[in-house]
Amino acid sequence: MPGLTQLMAYERDWLKPDVRAGLSVAAVALPIAIAYAELTGVSAAVGLYSCILPMIAYAFFGSSRQLIVGPDAATCAVIAAVVAPLAAGNSEVHWQLTIMMTLMMGTWCLVASRFKLGALADLLSRPILTGLLNGVAITIIVDQLGKVFGFMARPPQLIERVLALPHNLINSHLPTVAISLLTFVVLYGVKWLRPNWPAPLLAIVIATFVSWSANMQQFGVAVVGGFDGGLPMVHWPDFQPGLLRDMVIPALNLAVVSFVSMMLTARSFAAKNGYEVDADVELRALGVTNIVSALSQGFCYQWGEYPHRSE
Repeated sequence: MPGLTQLMAYERDWLKPDVRAGLSVAAVALPIAIAYAELTGVSAAVGLYSCILPMIAYAFFGSSRQLIVGPDAATCAVIAAVVAPLAAGNSEVHWQLTIMMTLMMGTWCLVASRFKLGALADLLSRPILTGLLNGVAITIIVDQLGKVFGFMARPPQLIERVLALPHNLINSHLPTVAISLLTFVVLYGVKWLRPNWPAPLLAIVIATFVSWSANMQQFGVAVVGGFDGGLPMVHWPDFQPGLLRDMVIPALNLAVVSFVSMMLTARSFAAKNGYEVDADVELRALGVTNIVSALSQGFCYQWGEYPHRSE
């Protein structure tokens, strides 16, 4: 375990900047994880669970010193696209299938690591990956407009959703638009005025306070609602044998894209800081991280675009 080796050589002088960096990551990762849980189609609690044990697992098994893993928008969108039709509107089945797909993705990564397939990272170029991620980003933007503006109509095809936007925007729900606008202003205002402050966390705290104090739910504003506290319980997910075959290939595709994206980022950090990362070690770390996430009721992991370690 590379992380254990680094921990054995840990110096006391690193503690203060690492604690500061850890708090910065947590302040950004927690609200983003809640948003990604919504994007995946699971409860906010699942997003929070995905920020605990999986991060610890990567810290021990990963070889990159700066890379921070976490849920990713593209990954969550792909999971939702695969799982939603299979779940047929059943939220419990949707959650269990999400966990199963995460477990399958982790298993694919471990199998690939066992057969030394880390060289796959050299086969997929950055332009191809960029095109894929931009396509997913467009889909996410279109899908989230309904939640931002408060309209419910959602045609099944992307082109149909784009064509329906003018009509839907006319029927926007004004209280929802007001909360969305407040969140947007706080998020980008803080980033502009105070770049070192945790803008996503502040945006969620302020918008939540306004929603609670003004009782915006009575005006039709959708809220996350409450959920049970406490740490995630480690348990084996419920199998859906009849649906597993429909997720095998999507899980493999997700594993390949996540690994290549993760390696591009890990190598850029390694080159900047004068060390090397082992592709097969990172492949194994990604597999272990996703299996731990599945067993602790979380969802798929790759690299996360969070603040990185202070140096």
